[in-house]
Amino acid sequence: MLLLSMLLSNQTGKSSEVILKDVDSLLYVDTDVLFLRPVDDIWKLLRQFNSTQLAAMAPEHEIPKIGWYSRFARHPFYGSAGVNSGVMLMNLTRIRSAQFKNSMISTGLAWEDMLYPLYQKYKNAITWGDQDLLNIIFYFNPECLYVFPCQWNYRPDHCMYGSNCREAEREGVSVLHGNRGVYHDEKQPTFKALYEAIRDFPFQDNLFQSMYYPLQLKFLETVHTLCGRIPQVFLKQIEKTMKRAYEKHVIIHVGPNQMH
Repeated sequence: MLLLSMLLSNQTGKSSEVILKDVDSLLYVDTDVLFLRPVDDIWKLLRQFNSTQLAAMAPEHEIPKIGWYSRFARHPFYGSAGVNSGVMLMNLTRIRSAQFKNSMISTGLAWEDMLYPLYQKYKNAITWGDQDLLNIIFYFNPECLYVFPCQWNYRPDHCMYGSNCREAEREGVSVLHGNRGVYHDEKQPTFKALYEAIRDFPFQDNLFQSMYYPLQLKFLETVHTLCGRIPQVFLKQIEKTMKRAYEKHVIIHVGPNQMH
């Protein structure tokens, strides 16, 4: 069964059983996601949910005319360009108690009663697995979704055709999503450089000397690509996080009176 439905319910044909009965909230991320700022910061977005919202994702694309869903989808999807499930916040307490509108019956269905029948109905039309199923669900239930900015799920699509994530330009990338294997091939060298810098960082070393400055130099080798022309987008949150960590260490552990 689809990955996300397995997180929340054990689907066996027509019967289902909720398996995360006592978990209030959940942050789901793909394995190719890197946090460029403290993970606590994304949890704070839960506080911005209104009374009907029970999950949060970022748009699949900022520009519908070049987005995947708006051009190729053969099933309903959220909004004008769909949403991406690589980074997803879920209020499971609300999900367990909600009745979801759907395309199968006129009344609402509980999450665990809806997933398998919905999958069966659309399985020949979906391409991206759980993400497509979520798009179908929130197409029928748009009031249930909180859409957070693209800086929280920044993918090659946000720069490979030209920079199109304004929040990342302003605030920097918060969560980097290296889908399509870009951490391990040469298609997007900026993504690969950042991945390798984090992978190889000796965590006992100075952050600026062993990560930030070498990363700046590495980015100089990527300026021939559209993503490589905007290094500040990738570095802004890293720099903020490093400065925060340094100030916390110096001021709290060393003490302001001992600073020179």
